[in-house]
Parts: sequence; C-alpha cells; structure tokens
Amino acid sequence: MNPKRVLVIAAVAAVLYTGVAVWVLNTFEVPPIHGAAWAFLVLAAVCQVSAKWFFGLLFRESVHEVGDELRPWSAFKAALVGAGVARLIPAGGAITPVGMAWTVRDETSRAAGPALRAVLLNYSGLLVMAGGGLLIARPREAAQIASVPMVVIAPFVLIVGLVLMFGSGRLRSLNRYLPGFIRTRLEASVANHPPRLESQLYLWARLLLEAGALWLVLEAFAVGVTGFQVMASFAVASIAGGLPGTPGGLGVTEVGLALILAAYGIPASITAVPIVVFRVISYWLPSALSLLAGGTTFLRSDAAKKSEIPTAATLTGSDD
Repeated sequence: MNPKRVLVIAAVAAVLYTGVAVWVLNTFEVPPIHGAAWAFLVLAAVCQVSAKWFFGLLFRESVHEVGDELRPWSAFKAALVGAGVARLIPAGGAITPVGMAWTVRDETSRAAGPALRAVLLNYSGLLVMAGGGLLIARPREAAQIASVPMVVIAPFVLIVGLVLMFGSGRLRSLNRYLPGFIRTRLEASVANHPPRLESQLYLWARLLLEAGALWLVLEAFAVGVTGFQVMASFAVASIAGGLPGTPGGLGVTEVGLALILAAYGIPASITAVPIVVFRVISYWLPSALSLLAGGTTFLRSDAAKKSEIPTAATLTGSDD
C-alpha cells in the first residue's frame, strides 16, 4: 500500500478516535487516578513495547531456522512495523508478514516464511488463550455468539488454536498446496519448524505481556478482574478486531472488550474509560513506534541511499 495512503488512514483514524475519546471522557465518570495508578499505566506501556520485543525474537528464531542471521534490534523493528501494518491498514494482519520481511530486506532475503510463521503462531496463541480462558473463567450464560453460549464455543476455539499452532511447524510441507505465485515466493524461506520450547517462550511472553497491559490499565482504574478473565477478554477482543474491517479492529476491539467484560458482570459504564486508555496504549503507541521504525528503516536502506539527491559539493566536484 502507498505510504501516503497509510498516513492518511492513520490521520483520519486519529481524528475520529480523538473525538470518540473526548465523548467517552465527557459522558462517563472518570475515576480519580492516584500515584500508583499512574505507575500501572506506565508499566502497561512498557509491557506493550516489551511484547513487541519478544515477537521480534520469535521472528528472529524462525529466520535462524531457515539458515540466515538477523540481529535482535532488526527483528524488533520488524515486529514494530508488522504491528503498525496490522493497526493502520484494514485487514492489515494478512499483510503483516510482508511488512516484517520488508523491514529486514537488506539483512536477509528469506524472511517471508519466518514472518508468516510468527504471525500464524500469534493468532494460534490468541485462539488458545481465548478458548482456555473462557473455559476456566466462564462468562455469564447470557454471553452468546449467534445464539450459542461462549462456553460451548470455547473448546472448539481451543482445538482450532492448537491445530493451527502445531500445524505451523509444517509450513514447507503445506506450501505445495498454496497458489503458484505464493508458493514460488515462499518456498525458499519456509521450513518445517515445530513450535518447540523457545518458540513457546517467545510467543507466550508476547501474549501475556499484552494481556498484562490490559490488566494493569483495569487495575489503575480499580476495575477488579481475575487473571483468566483478563486473558479471555483480551484474546476474544483481539480475535474480533483482527477480522477484516476497520484498521487494526479500531472500534471493533473496543466494543468486543466492553461486551466480554460485561459478560463477567462489569458494566460498560465502568469499563468505557479504561478501555479507551488501554487502546491508546495498545493501538496508538505501537502505531507511532511503527511509523518511526519504518521511516528510519527506509532512510537507512540501500534504496534510499541510491536515491539521495546529490549535494552542492558533489555537483561542483562533478563539474570539475
């Protein structure tokens, strides 16, 4: 997608979200934020950034598996750019691997397969977290999807997540079933790499840190929830927000969070402000860092260096 179009989408979304945030803050009572609460909010931001670091390590591990090297800092920037693509472009999750591979294109030409694997593991982890969380922290029977209680759906979500998680280790075997133009782009960069201990550590560190950011924000506003309720709420809302539609599920994720927390007996009048604050931390902070990481990556790339405008001194020297 054209970078200018991405910036336009980001600008329009920021303006609209600012309007929504102002309306929420003026409509619902904002609980007082004491000193410890501010510390919780800062820690939530740290959790968000740290989660991207572990996602980068998951990507880096996959790159190593196909025989290439990738610096941890480069993998971190790729994770930030991937997060920004997912947030700033409608259905951006589908092209997140492209953004990640683009970020490290000057270091490795075999990043597409590893990026795809990292994204698949992330979605599979969300499914496992959603299914397991809903089974352990059961919402009210009134909480339904298409007239089916969420607790009934939870085991199927869990099973799909596990199948996707361990099926991701067979990408090379499955690649031959993909359309030709995709197969030719991926075949040199995918490997049968099961999600063993190292992969699991990076994956769950990323997901638990992001869920932990939600818990910290809710705690900052004195909204009492259990750990499994937070994990189920975060995972369900993230999956809903990942469906094609608004950029990064903007609006959909907020509604999803409000509904699932309401299913645990916490009304939207209490969670509206914390949800907006959480989304500023989980959506807008990574988006801003993504633009910064993507911009600096481009400016330092070989393509940017080749397109540099000659300076006056260079032009003078050429005339001599």
